[in-house]
Amino acid sequence: MKTLTAPIYEIFVSYQGEGLFVGQRQIFVRFSGCNLECSYCDEPAARVKSDLKSLGWAVKKIKELSQKHKTNKISFTGGEPLLYHYFIKNLIKKLGKKYFYILETNGTLYKNLDGIISLIDFVSMDIKLSDYVKKDLLKEHVSFFKKCKQKSYIKMVFDKNIKISELEKIFIEISKIKKDVVFFLQPATINRKIKIDKQLSDEIYKIASDYLKDVRLLPQIHKLIKIK
Repeated sequence: MKTLTAPIYEIFVSYQGEGLFVGQRQIFVRFSGCNLECSYCDEPAARVKSDLKSLGWAVKKIKELSQKHKTNKISFTGGEPLLYHYFIKNLIKKLGKKYFYILETNGTLYKNLDGIISLIDFVSMDIKLSDYVKKDLLKEHVSFFKKCKQKSYIKMVFDKNIKISELEKIFIEISKIKKDVVFFLQPATINRKIKIDKQLSDEIYKIASDYLKDVRLLPQIHKLIKIK
């Protein structure tokens, strides 16, 4: 039988710097490769193809880090981890229920979500604006969110190039599915620097709050405090 493998860029422990679980120490399983090319992306793993690592290697590494750092929180990130959903499914089955599993995803591969959503405890789902990925992904995002709406939060990266005209359509569609989803507005990190435009942030926040009940502005904390 062929050994199950996936291109894992790295497995490491750090503090979560984004979203609902910010500040928590987690084990990050970072996969390489992505199905999108976001203009603001600063993650090398998204653009390279790492060496293949075995399921057994990943299980051993995670257990060692969990014991050493006293954390049971595991975040599958990338790149885009859902490119390797079958590997994640088997990894979770090997590790068992003692861990809390978080999926960090660009929220487009909704078909790949089917096989593992029942095993994932929480989903960190991105909304990708068309100007940054050169395509309209709203239909994919809507299909994705419908599958994980009860255990997910959403974050949307923006910078000064954002098209305000696109936002209302996004917030309307998300509010139809779950009005009280926690929705993070995340200023883009460019060359490891975060520049928050307060006027623009206030404008986007107001538009989002017209449709959603829990909107939050939160930059990447790990970049601010200069940790991995």
